[in-house]
Amino acid sequence: MPAGATTTTRYAAFLRGINVGGKNKIAMSELRALAEALGYSDVRTYINSGNLLFSAEGSDLELAGQIERAITEQFGKSIDVAVRTEARLRDILLGNPYPDQNASQVTVAFLTRPAPATAPERVAALATDGEPVTFSGLEVWVNYTNGMADSKLAAQFSKAVGVSATVRNVRTVGKVVALFD
Repeated sequence: MPAGATTTTRYAAFLRGINVGGKNKIAMSELRALAEALGYSDVRTYINSGNLLFSAEGSDLELAGQIERAITEQFGKSIDVAVRTEARLRDILLGNPYPDQNASQVTVAFLTRPAPATAPERVAALATDGEPVTFSGLEVWVNYTNGMADSKLAAQFSKAVGVSATVRNVRTVGKVVALFD
């Protein structure tokens, strides 16, 4: 690489709790414009729940902070953001501990920072036999075999894990990764 040249990395940002139940509404066109104003390139979104793909320079944490601050400044909303590189997302999908299960019922919680040491115990206390849980670094996998609608774990996940987390099912994460191709 020539001296002074920089490289950009492809990322996905997962925004927590936007456009759910009429709360925290942010149009995807406005989210794309915000990312472009931050200087990100190759900007696109996937569905209306806050999945932002882009290329940029910086670390996951730096970029998450930039996006969070920009959302607060532009929309007046405090939205937690988890950012992962394309390579990390591909590794996450390859590491799925429940690969033979229904991809719409297997979820990945993207943590915004490491969970406290007591998190697995607190999460296990809420999980039923039909909800196996696997902690893996900044991600937590849950197989909601019986669905999420009536799950105590799903309803209290972020509180139980002790840090902010945004959850996507494996089908959605797979579609986000496919958009990088």
